[in-house]
Amino acid sequence: MSSNAEVKLSVMGTGHSKGCELCQLGAKMVLFVTGLCYRGCYYCPLSDHRKGTDAVYANERLVRNDADVLEEARSMDALGTGITGGEPLLKLNRVLDYIRLLKSEFGSEHHIHLYSALAPPDCTLDALACAGLDEIRFHPPLEEWDTFSSSRYCEALEYAKKLGLHAGVEIPAIKPVPAIVEALKNLGGFLNLNELEFSETNYDAMTSKGFIPLKTGYAAFGSREIALEIVSDELLIYFCSSSSKDRVQLRERLKRKARRLARPFDEVTDDGTLVFGVLQSMPSIEHLRGVSSKEYMVINGEFFTSWQLALKLATNHPQLAEHACVVETYPDGMTVETTPLRDCFKPKM
Repeated sequence: MSSNAEVKLSVMGTGHSKGCELCQLGAKMVLFVTGLCYRGCYYCPLSDHRKGTDAVYANERLVRNDADVLEEARSMDALGTGITGGEPLLKLNRVLDYIRLLKSEFGSEHHIHLYSALAPPDCTLDALACAGLDEIRFHPPLEEWDTFSSSRYCEALEYAKKLGLHAGVEIPAIKPVPAIVEALKNLGGFLNLNELEFSETNYDAMTSKGFIPLKTGYAAFGSREIALEIVSDELLIYFCSSSSKDRVQLRERLKRKARRLARPFDEVTDDGTLVFGVLQSMPSIEHLRGVSSKEYMVINGEFFTSWQLALKLATNHPQLAEHACVVETYPDGMTVETTPLRDCFKPKM
């Protein structure tokens, strides 16, 4: 493959889909509105936990009411939302309610895009546009990729653009798609290509189709090369690599959320986790001489502070080190690692 094509692949995404741009910044909340879907795509990576279950998740948070959605959006200072599933439009009224809720709470500038494997009728697209949807990405079935220009998906995309929606196609990079490329060039739509990925739920189906996982990560061998074949000088194409989802989108979202939720003494890591120190034995007033009240917090009798101050206190006062540790958590509070402070230094004799 030419180096010129490789360069084009590396800069895909510039200037066309605002949804993708915000996602790369970690500024998009992922709103999973249902696990129900009438399609049975062999490459679907959805977990058994969500597949076929009519539940709503805002990022990783199970949603029980509207307040959960708004709280999750605020916790990461979201600039937009991506609505996905399952098939979101199987729960159209739910989707419309969430679009209105988010636009009402965060304003018209809160960018909302939606994925759909359906080719919705005009009345559905009218309702979505009226509610405030900004962008829609159609996922036609594999058997219609070669005849896309004469499909109902092409008609839906054309009507969506007439309504002022930013509309395009999003599919995995499985094979060249000249019919889709040509139609999008004529309509002015965009094309998003996802690197084909293995998951626990699609592994058997993927291998039965002849796909092979790369030695590192979850990507399928050859998917990136197929995306390179699809590169067109006349159509801006965005390629979303498997590593981008794991190393960029998720990490940036975690970092954004961590910065928003961090206490004054928490350290935000490059992975979007929070690191702090915990002393189970309370320091005395004398121990805390010169320490600002903003530098610590007492919760249920435990002393929370920066890991540096915890280490300093435990070094100067060895009795505090016996039940003290450095803790790393995700922004939602789930613990990543706990390291006893005694493993971080040699106490003074």
